[in-house]
Amino acid sequence: MSHKPHNFLRFLAYVRPYWGYIAAAIGGGIIKFTVPLLVPQITRYLLDQVYLNPQLSTAAKLHQLWLTTGGMIAIFLLIWVPGTYIRHYSAAKAGIRSVFDLRCDLYERILRMSASFFQRHKSGAIVSRMISDISLAQNLVGNALTNVWMDAVSLTVVLYFLCRIDLSLTLVALATFPVYIYFYRVLGGKLKSSSGQIQREIADISGSIQEKIAGNVVVRAFNAEKNEEELFNRDSEKLFSTTMESVYYHSLSLTVTGVLTNLAPLLVTLYGGWQVIHGDLTVGELVAVGLYLNPLYLPLQRFSELNVVFANSMAALDRIFEIIDEEPEIVDPPQAVEPKTCSGALDFRNVCFSYPQGEPVLRHISFAVEPGQKIALVGHSGSGKSTLVSLIPRFYDLESGAILLDGVELTRLKLKFLRDQVGIVLQDPILFSGSIRDNIRYGNPRASEAQVIEACKAANAYDFIRRLPQGLDTEVGERGALLSGGQKQRLTIARAFLKSPRILILDEATSSLDTESEQLVQEALDRLMVQRTTIIIAHRLSTVVNADRILVLHHGTIVETGTHAELLNAGTIYHQLYSRQFAAN
Repeated sequence: MSHKPHNFLRFLAYVRPYWGYIAAAIGGGIIKFTVPLLVPQITRYLLDQVYLNPQLSTAAKLHQLWLTTGGMIAIFLLIWVPGTYIRHYSAAKAGIRSVFDLRCDLYERILRMSASFFQRHKSGAIVSRMISDISLAQNLVGNALTNVWMDAVSLTVVLYFLCRIDLSLTLVALATFPVYIYFYRVLGGKLKSSSGQIQREIADISGSIQEKIAGNVVVRAFNAEKNEEELFNRDSEKLFSTTMESVYYHSLSLTVTGVLTNLAPLLVTLYGGWQVIHGDLTVGELVAVGLYLNPLYLPLQRFSELNVVFANSMAALDRIFEIIDEEPEIVDPPQAVEPKTCSGALDFRNVCFSYPQGEPVLRHISFAVEPGQKIALVGHSGSGKSTLVSLIPRFYDLESGAILLDGVELTRLKLKFLRDQVGIVLQDPILFSGSIRDNIRYGNPRASEAQVIEACKAANAYDFIRRLPQGLDTEVGERGALLSGGQKQRLTIARAFLKSPRILILDEATSSLDTESEQLVQEALDRLMVQRTTIIIAHRLSTVVNADRILVLHHGTIVETGTHAELLNAGTIYHQLYSRQFAAN
């Protein structure tokens, strides 16, 4: 994956509001790294002008020693300590606030993606971008945006002092710089490439882990633990190899830096010692030059580390902005309308649909639903029933044809308005971690306590909720794991009651329940369907006998339509399905 430099500039837009903290961090960093640069000058002064000065008495030497060191201690306490604190605190705050804004934008973007986006990306891989990639991007603020300036100022000050002491000795100290720059450029590209690959492989593993944890019952039921271990080990081995490739280049970079930073002092000692012997340099000056070598080469070592940080962060930013740049397929039209009322009348006109790179799923579907009518969709598995109802809230857009709500095409309506009119109760009820109250209020976050209780009663859920130790405050666990299937389904019905939609979609809402739970849920659904346009997908045909009309789908087309009695008398597909279920029971 090639890196996009403009993504770094885009990230800077998130940092810009906190430039004050960045400036404070840079200022504090300059104090942190430049104040200690006075120590070699003091050491040089004490050696040449005090310790080795025969004209000063012992008392005078002690006075100068106390004066200079005391002044330096005061500078450290009054300037260096506050500067160091400001540097770390400000850099951290700027980084945390910047990635907070970026994470919020990324999450907002993900939530607005179309259904096809979640089909293409594993949920674990999406979470990896939200957490891991964002954390790597934060390192740019604490390292790249502050350390570069601090190191630049520090190097400038060091070079100034070195040149003031001896220009030729300074050039010897800098002799290894060209070699370092060469290796920095060569290894930088390798590090960036391997870093991007590592992030992609971590995302793949995260996605796989999340899938297997969510489907742990299936893994155990098929005794697939060993097979999953082998697959995980294979993916982990691949990640290990890629990581070790990055470690190889990183280690090589550190080794080259170490060799150069340790070789240079030997060259300085050799040449500086020769100058001292010949009287061209004082002992104090040679010692001062030696003390400046560490702050001279320390930025080089940090630049080497920064190369890795920058590579990792840029790979992460590319992956983050890849999602932010992806346009949702389902969006509001340019002049979307938002009617003041909605009766719930639906009209399907010659609707055709197919998934990307797939066979047609729906072919020339046409039917109309009057406000308050109950329409049932039946047919063999794979006949297109769930796909058909997913077109109503525009989870997908049509290939051709049109769907109208109260005479207005869905593609002309504001998405928020459209989806406010639609309530969905699924076969597999989806709850979120949190309390029962939180999950019910998902249908209407502004609902009062009285409205929540009323919805629970209407959904036949209030009795079992009252028996729980914490009532509405009871935690449901991940995906409602602490509740039974019937309890979860009644909570989703209560949520739908609280939303109070004009159109209700029931996707096999009772098919996976036991007899007692099914009766309670069916009673709740009967109340929920009153005066609402309802589309029912049913596997158990006994639940749709009272529907106003039944549509029989076969291979994506409507092959029969009528009431339960009419279709039974016709003796075709519906009759066969019903007879088969009746015989099985």
